[in-house]
Amino acid sequence: RTPRAGYMIGHVAPSVVTRTQPPRCGLVGAVGWAVAAAQLLAFLVLRPAFPHNEGRRLTLPAAASRATKRIYIIRHGEKAEPADRSDYDYDHGCLSEKGWARAYNLKSIFGKGGWLHTPDALFSANYHDPLECRDANGWYRTQQTLAALAQAAPGGLGLTVGNSSGWMPQLCGAEVQPDASFARAVPGHLVSRQGLCAPYGLCGGDSWAGGRRCDDRFAGECCNRAAAESLLAKLSESGVSTVLVAWESVNTVWLTRALGVPEDQVRDWDFTEAEYDRIYALHFDEKLRLLLFEDGLRQGFDELGSSPQPDSLRWQGPQNGCGRVHESYPAAESWREAMPVSEDAPADGAAGARFGGTGAD
Repeated sequence: RTPRAGYMIGHVAPSVVTRTQPPRCGLVGAVGWAVAAAQLLAFLVLRPAFPHNEGRRLTLPAAASRATKRIYIIRHGEKAEPADRSDYDYDHGCLSEKGWARAYNLKSIFGKGGWLHTPDALFSANYHDPLECRDANGWYRTQQTLAALAQAAPGGLGLTVGNSSGWMPQLCGAEVQPDASFARAVPGHLVSRQGLCAPYGLCGGDSWAGGRRCDDRFAGECCNRAAAESLLAKLSESGVSTVLVAWESVNTVWLTRALGVPEDQVRDWDFTEAEYDRIYALHFDEKLRLLLFEDGLRQGFDELGSSPQPDSLRWQGPQNGCGRVHESYPAAESWREAMPVSEDAPADGAAGARFGGTGAD
């Protein structure tokens, strides 16, 4: 179906009062026509409108013009996969080279002077899973995605990335149904016949293997509701008008619904596994009433040759992995065998140690 660019929440179009008989002549008639004209003009200006956007700035409808607070939700950046043949097993699931490039590009979007509102607070998803990649800093890929923007460096915001929220039941004490695919991955005391939670909305099978979508369409909510409450609590604080969240793809749907967007307005994350460019925008008024939901914003950092941005504005490096090279590069078990080494070259590790590395890039 045609993607919906925006969804108005709780907006009622002004009515137009029509006259069944022509007005009388004179001052009374002139006033009557003026009132009718003013009502018609108000209707044309204030009627609901759904903005179509494919990336940059947009003009919000009248209802959203009352919005003073907002939450942006993005997916983490591209991740390294087993097919990338990484040098380190634990790289799987952490950001790839392109993922890190996307992370730095967020400065041009959400940094000071960026084309979207600058965040006052940053949140990332806590996977609470020992099998998920964490880098030397202990960061999951969602934290890595916001790291450059959070830094107190040129273009950075000098903010701390909150990482105490997520969807796994251990984070909020949610009870898990026994048939949940991840039931064996959570503490036994959280598994109950009365449980409603099924992480990722999957039932049957074991973890990701053999799982199917649960019959209960709300099963995947789990701790996303508690996470949504934390986001709204932060948004309610004085001086906080914008919150940016980096989340996991499937749970982005559950989090968005938990923030108040009607279920039928949040499509399942079925674009493709390569979808990392989309931005969800939820606009609220001062009382945190949701006014507008947008799902058509883009970071403009997608694959080469794809709409909407020209090639000159897109990531030009490897599409996956770290430093992938052209197939014409001499076949060898390692770069050391393929590259000639001078006899007076420093011993293994010497050059790398100078820069804080190990020499095994």
